[in-house]
Amino acid sequence: MRAVLIAVLGCIFMAAGTSNAVASCFTTGDRSQSVSLSVGGKDIEEWEVTSSDIYRTRLPNGFQLGLQVEPAAAAKYVDLLKTAEKYGELLKNTKQPAYDELVKISLYDMRGATPKLLTSTWGGANSKQRYGPRGGTDRIKAIGEPGIVLWLHKAVCVKADDIAKLK
Repeated sequence: MRAVLIAVLGCIFMAAGTSNAVASCFTTGDRSQSVSLSVGGKDIEEWEVTSSDIYRTRLPNGFQLGLQVEPAAAAKYVDLLKTAEKYGELLKNTKQPAYDELVKISLYDMRGATPKLLTSTWGGANSKQRYGPRGGTDRIKAIGEPGIVLWLHKAVCVKADDIAKLK
């Protein structure tokens, strides 16, 4: 039974692709944040977030963009519950036992000597965020048409040791 379960889980992970987040699950068993960037429906690049450093990229229109993804500190969740009374009341009424894991997403114009902050927003660690001149998560004219889409993914890993404990 255990061998069948391991084989099934292996097939599921293989079918999920070879994104950096999945690769981290395979190599270390740890969760990691990855980001995929697309423009006009075309995938541009994907990377694993390994620090709070600004990730540099050049969009197809030549715009030099910087992206920074940082995990939310515990204080962010406390602040959300204190300041968003309506949201907190809604969660209390629906008896929701958990909240989305949040990340801070900052976009920078990297054309100058020092990065210029274009926007800073909050989103789910597993979410889709759109930025561009027409809006989305935030309106940023400097990026140009058709804007960008960020796919944020943070895998939840199942470790082989944990599977072996199932009987």
